[in-house]
Amino acid sequence: MRQRSNLVVVLGVSVFVLGVAATFLILRNDNNSSSGGGGKVAVLYAKGNIAAGTSGSTAYSTGLIETRQIAASNRPPGALTLPTELTGKSATHGIAAGSALTVDQFTVPQTVIGSLPAIPAGKQAVAVQLAKVPGVAGFAGAGDTIDIFAVTKVPDRSGAQTRLVMQGIQVLSVNGTTLASAPGQPGGDGLVFLLAVAPEQAERLVYLTNFESLYFSLLPKNQAAVPGTPGAGAPTALIPVG
Repeated sequence: MRQRSNLVVVLGVSVFVLGVAATFLILRNDNNSSSGGGGKVAVLYAKGNIAAGTSGSTAYSTGLIETRQIAASNRPPGALTLPTELTGKSATHGIAAGSALTVDQFTVPQTVIGSLPAIPAGKQAVAVQLAKVPGVAGFAGAGDTIDIFAVTKVPDRSGAQTRLVMQGIQVLSVNGTTLASAPGQPGGDGLVFLLAVAPEQAERLVYLTNFESLYFSLLPKNQAAVPGTPGAGAPTALIPVG
């Protein structure tokens, strides 16, 4: 009888020890999960270089964006975690491959006139698209002042001429799919300038953009208009000037 009681006690102790051991293992595994897989979050990263103006949906569908699992403690502030956060948004500037994507890098493209600077009284906003170099190579932006040159298109150049046709034109906004993160970079499809012009200037711009070509120059702040210039063409372009 005593041996049977001892056996029961031994079995009870064994069961208790096994229970304690199992509880310890479960708690340890839970702790490991919390510090490992359970402590990781999904973050969107640029798999390739993303050009300024690229829509988030296009970048994701073409493989320029990937999802990585990183430790929650390493998540950058404002990091994007879901592809749906890119819907309807475009890159505000160029994003290098390997960069974590954040909320400030993708915004809803500007399409509403009400959020632009006020159009000056007596002026109207006209959009003009230029290739990057004729459009001041990305150096001009909202609030800047430009001069506009017109270049006539003549196949044999015999009657071709360049003239300064407008001065002191205010730039309201600059946009485009090829806005560079750093100005001065050549190439690209061009930039769209929203300019504040008088009605007669708007007429000339519409004509010149359809039948001739344009070139912009960037002016210092508050620079006064210069006297009329003679223009340049085949007979005069090589004459030295002061």
